[in-house]
Amino acid sequence: MPTFFELTSAAESELGVAGVDTPRLDAEVLLAHCAGLSRAGLIARFRDRAPESVAAALPCLVDARCRRQPVAYLVGEKEFYSLSFRVTSDVLIPRPETELLVEAALARMPAGALVCDVGTGSGCIAVALASQAPAARLVACDLSSAALLIAAENARRHGVDDRVELVLSDLFAAVDVARRFDVVVSNPPYVATAAALDAELDWEPEMALRAGREGMDVIEPLLTAARSRLRPGGVVMVEIGADQERAARRAARAAGYATVDVRRDLAGLPRLVVAEAGV
Repeated sequence: MPTFFELTSAAESELGVAGVDTPRLDAEVLLAHCAGLSRAGLIARFRDRAPESVAAALPCLVDARCRRQPVAYLVGEKEFYSLSFRVTSDVLIPRPETELLVEAALARMPAGALVCDVGTGSGCIAVALASQAPAARLVACDLSSAALLIAAENARRHGVDDRVELVLSDLFAAVDVARRFDVVVSNPPYVATAAALDAELDWEPEMALRAGREGMDVIEPLLTAARSRLRPGGVVMVEIGADQERAARRAARAAGYATVDVRRDLAGLPRLVVAEAGV
């Protein structure tokens, strides 16, 4: 049997020929997954012979990666805000830039805050907030029942399922009309229908990505609906595309918010519209 190092090198070569951007990293992650090891554990065992079952399982994953199936879906896991989340093709893969939303929300959440995460997907935002704010209560809603099953699993995994209420809902439609929130957060679909996407995004759920001709078909009604769901002085924070700052500001002003701001990500791109209700 080949060694772990030999399997890694062969997989790296195949991925590189296929044009995968990070062939070595992906090869290590896929092989570590097959072997039930961490990447560090895999590297520590590079000189060891791999079990036959591991060598047999790897080619299928490498082939799928060559076809640009995302690594997160192949291994079923993705890290977000230093937490590991279960992901499947039913949910959008959590991305580092969305951590800005978590950080911004934590900075505005009062003690014992009531927070609504609209379009929760994997639950990564709601679970991250709950894990960092033990007194907070969260409502996490999504149109997809399959996504809510993943979110429920992630909430249980991190021990916050008693504080994260999952609701099958189109925006706030099925959320108790009497509830008012301190903070509303959302990473909604915001890609324009005709926009070209990277091959890997073809594997992710379209309903979590695309939102009409300008990519604003969810952001605009979300900002409007959230205005009446906030407590006095409450705030809504919505992730946006890099080219949507002007449209997002316009939509927030039209919805009647007292103040509107746009935060930039580490790359300097507009990433988050922050709209505050009046007191």
